[in-house]
Amino acid sequence: MNAVPSTARSTADLRPDVLPPQALNLSATERATGQFSPGNCELAAAILACRGYVILRDALEPDFAAALAREMDDIYQDCRTTHAVETGTSPDAAFKTQLSNRRNATFWYRKSRWRIFPRLEGAMGDPRLLANPFVVPILDRLLGDTFRCRYVSSDTCLAGAILQSPHSDIDGDEVYVNGTWKPRGFVVNVPVMECGLHNGPLEVWPGGSHLWDSNFLKPLGLVPNVQDGRNPPVERLAEYFPSVKVVLKPGEILIRDLAMWHRGTPNPTDQPRTMLTIGMFRADHEYGYGSPFYNLDETLYERLDPRIRRMFAYHFTSLKRARRGLGRLKRKLLGSSQTE
Repeated sequence: MNAVPSTARSTADLRPDVLPPQALNLSATERATGQFSPGNCELAAAILACRGYVILRDALEPDFAAALAREMDDIYQDCRTTHAVETGTSPDAAFKTQLSNRRNATFWYRKSRWRIFPRLEGAMGDPRLLANPFVVPILDRLLGDTFRCRYVSSDTCLAGAILQSPHSDIDGDEVYVNGTWKPRGFVVNVPVMECGLHNGPLEVWPGGSHLWDSNFLKPLGLVPNVQDGRNPPVERLAEYFPSVKVVLKPGEILIRDLAMWHRGTPNPTDQPRTMLTIGMFRADHEYGYGSPFYNLDETLYERLDPRIRRMFAYHFTSLKRARRGLGRLKRKLLGSSQTE
């Protein structure tokens, strides 16, 4: 993993309007062995903890990145032909999902943005994606080695998507535990195509916004929980802080704190912009969005590589299986077809 030391940079490189390195370059040895060189996992974890995000360059082989792109395009096309009703932007709208005809992918669509939850099979269930050897050690270090996967989905942005308000993907109530920062979860973003400045990049506010808790923000009249709408107090404040529009290419992986302020930007092109969005959480934190049920059933779960299965084991305990069985029986008796 290579980063240019500050002493080796020219005076021009040190200008305040030039961004510092955005990605950590995995070395040929690291890629060949599937392991960080000494000290590099700690560096990546420190960047993520302090800046709010870290980008790993060349974390996926080009052929596998291409396979993900083909798979996701097929799933997206299936959802497009299935799509009937656009969901709204109310807080409960994310739970009003549809099921694609051919690939059985759960999805919703609103404001020219698709959220698609693929079934975890083929490339989508590959350990190179879900148990990536460079991502897992970082998550183990910051979330503990019992961290859980809550969902695997796509973030697909089309022409017509609005500029979102800066927002956090998690509440600010438990940023600190007994006075100590304790991250609750991270999003792992995997681009299946170039996600650049030209087609709706993710904009982030790094270096501190992931550490601002509710006790700090609410007295200032700031509640960063509006996504597909306007939030004037937050938007005004965000103008006074530096942001970065993140450029990602296939093979790269972005890990970001759910609490970091960010927003989706418009895609002016005629091609959808897609990256995968994987939610990883500390074992003792409950998160209300998404569900392993969207991605897995009992059969698919048993087929997963053990490195992935351990991330979803909490959803397939004997107790939870029994509860789901009782729920199915109750719905059958009541003549209901609602999901689990």
